[in-house]
Amino acid sequence: MKRFLILTKAMTLMHLRNGYVLFWNFAFPILLMVIYGAIMSQLMDYMTPGVIVLNALSFGLVSSSTMMLEMREKGVLRRLQATPLPAVEMIGSYLLVNIVIGVLQSTLIIIAGVLLYKVPLSATGLLLAYPMILIGLLAFMALGGIISGVSAKSGSATAIGMTIYFLLMFISDMIFPLDMLPTWLQNVVPYLPAYPVAQLVRSAMLEATLDPKWLSQLLLLAVYGIAATFIAAKLFRWEPKA
Repeated sequence: MKRFLILTKAMTLMHLRNGYVLFWNFAFPILLMVIYGAIMSQLMDYMTPGVIVLNALSFGLVSSSTMMLEMREKGVLRRLQATPLPAVEMIGSYLLVNIVIGVLQSTLIIIAGVLLYKVPLSATGLLLAYPMILIGLLAFMALGGIISGVSAKSGSATAIGMTIYFLLMFISDMIFPLDMLPTWLQNVVPYLPAYPVAQLVRSAMLEATLDPKWLSQLLLLAVYGIAATFIAAKLFRWEPKA
């Protein structure tokens, strides 16, 4: 346990000392809320849950995968491999730090929504929303694990993650409603990973209830999460590509 706590503290400090991480994970979400509010303030009830999922997606695909690659590039993973620290504790520490940061990010967005745009929330809604946010974070981080596995450098991981992020951003009902899309795309989007998270979080936050299709959406996320975790484990490397 002591080694686990020491590693968790070290990973947390790595995040806090990284200006890039601090900006994109804490400042940018609030800036995004302000920009959307200036353009579509009357829609912020609908958009706030979407921004939460949007930033969770960005965190999983970009920030989380980049952190793993930077640890590999700097030789941190190689040094950890040479220690008595079990791999499961390393993975657990990595997940814990990323989950805490992701949840803090979501909390900042919720606070901004309430203070700036009077987004209506209830205790029941928050109790239902946070587990859905957590499930989304885990699924997105698993997908980010694949990106870190196939990428040789953190720069390439960022490029891949941002490309997928922007593709999903505009079609997954996070910012623009699904009915604004072409019919053929409306039939595809519900099977993409960000869409079920957006539905689950939005229903929980705004209606304090589970989405009518919550079970099938959770099953879809479970499929994404389990499959991505398996692939990421196969692609994982302690050392950079030669």
